[in-house]
Amino acid sequence: MSLKQEKQKKAFHPLYFLFTFIMWILVIGWLAVIFSLSAESAEVSSMRSLDLVRRITDNLHIYVTEVFVRNCAHIFEFTILSTLAYIAMFATNHVQSGEIPPASSYLDKLKNDNEVYIAVALWITALSAAADEYHQIFVQGRSASLLDVFLDLSGAFVLMMIIRIVVSIHVYVKNKKQITLNVVSSDPHIEEM
Repeated sequence: MSLKQEKQKKAFHPLYFLFTFIMWILVIGWLAVIFSLSAESAEVSSMRSLDLVRRITDNLHIYVTEVFVRNCAHIFEFTILSTLAYIAMFATNHVQSGEIPPASSYLDKLKNDNEVYIAVALWITALSAAADEYHQIFVQGRSASLLDVFLDLSGAFVLMMIIRIVVSIHVYVKNKKQITLNVVSSDPHIEEM
């Protein structure tokens, strides 16, 4: 293997490094936002929810309950967290790239890597949701709920399954095109134009 091929094989991408650093800072920052909202007393948290209910009712002319707003907030907070964690994992994996594999190998790698990104994003979300509920035990007027942990994970899980389906469809379509190209290029009866 030549020196040029060796350098190309272990190429370091500084922009991916910067992007990775920014994404992990955003993950940590979003966790700080989640935990700061959980640190509010029950009274302050309820006032915030009621204010949001009032704004929705006044501006959109839709009546929603405080429970609905609080449940949507749980789903929203942790869906954003899982999205940030997924992107951070993607960026982390691309800081140092290896040599470019053949097309079929690339598609297999894309599918396998995507499943790792999803698993790590869901683990980060699950552990954060459990830690958040545990943290609320120590906040005045708040309590922990296993139902809230499942609610936190529901949005993240649905989003990660959508990502998995989209990537699987992408890989399937690309594999079909690759198979078609291989059949066409290997068939001796097809004349070149």
